[in-house]
Amino acid sequence: MSDLDFFADLVITGTVLGLDHTSRRDEVEEVLGRDCTFEAPSGMISDFGLVEFGWSRDRPRDDWSVVYFGAQAHRLPDLTREHMPAALLGRYGGFRSRLYVGELRAAVEARGFTLEERPTFNEGCVDYWEPTSGMGVVAVTDPEEWDEPSGTVLKMLGPGRRYSWRSLEGREQAFRSYSDHLLTLPERELVVWLDRREPGGERERADWWACLRGTVARRTGGAPAENARWRRLGMDLDRHAAQRGVDAPDEAAVNLIIALAKARELGIADGLPTMDDAVGRWLAATTTFANALRLCTERPLTPDDVRLSRRLRNQIHLVQPFVPHLASAALAEEMRRWAGLKGSLLRLPMSGGQSERAQP
Repeated sequence: MSDLDFFADLVITGTVLGLDHTSRRDEVEEVLGRDCTFEAPSGMISDFGLVEFGWSRDRPRDDWSVVYFGAQAHRLPDLTREHMPAALLGRYGGFRSRLYVGELRAAVEARGFTLEERPTFNEGCVDYWEPTSGMGVVAVTDPEEWDEPSGTVLKMLGPGRRYSWRSLEGREQAFRSYSDHLLTLPERELVVWLDRREPGGERERADWWACLRGTVARRTGGAPAENARWRRLGMDLDRHAAQRGVDAPDEAAVNLIIALAKARELGIADGLPTMDDAVGRWLAATTTFANALRLCTERPLTPDDVRLSRRLRNQIHLVQPFVPHLASAALAEEMRRWAGLKGSLLRLPMSGGQSERAQP
């Protein structure tokens, strides 16, 4: 396998040697090396040369969780084999001194995936992301700004999103007004309001819903009674997003599980589905356990299988903390079986060493 296989696998799977934002710090260090983690203003950083993981936690008693990870490709010209984790060199061999976005994009597309352009926060750069993995790619467009050839990849980090707010920039106050108004509406009027305001285009519609729900989610933080009202509105919007096809059934079930846990903390779970109901919805909406087990061991995987593997790993990671809230012992045991698959999904390499070096 070549270094281009590494970069392509990172983009399409959102993993580094099977590690990602769902991994624990000890798991990362076991594969990539110890004594590479240090304190930073944001929390902790594990710096393995080309590969970097950023960590944070809310309270000292909490476990560290990944806030970003990936490849700091701008370091390539200065890296030697001594600066690379042995596990990375063992799988992919030596690494080129510079990666160009053209060769990366060709390798990604050859595997049945795509890089979508999204708004950039970096002057003199172009920004891409892969929608399934959530991996972002930043490349140079202005050589004078960065003192690098045009097309040079600077970073490949994730997980991230498409920056929905950038397409609706300048409308932040409007969405805040929307949320204030929605808080006063009964169900029937809420439906009428959504029918009237919801955009028609698929991408515009997705961005609009992301901004509306994000605005409501940020309105918490006040008095308990006020928090409860905003949480209820957020759950109502989640429900309508599912009914209107904005969220797929498995995604909607995961959102419900997370929302129910927050509702329990606020003491507003009366009249809501139980955690057992929500987990049952996820199991009914996702693939079979037998198929998930196949995804852990079968190679090669089709692009759709890779996408499903990524989706499953994300969702298992989100659902796993709430297994202790389940009333049914049988359901809890079933979810523990699913949790046992998480680390095996996408652990084996996707590429078969077919990549060739492309010209800038």
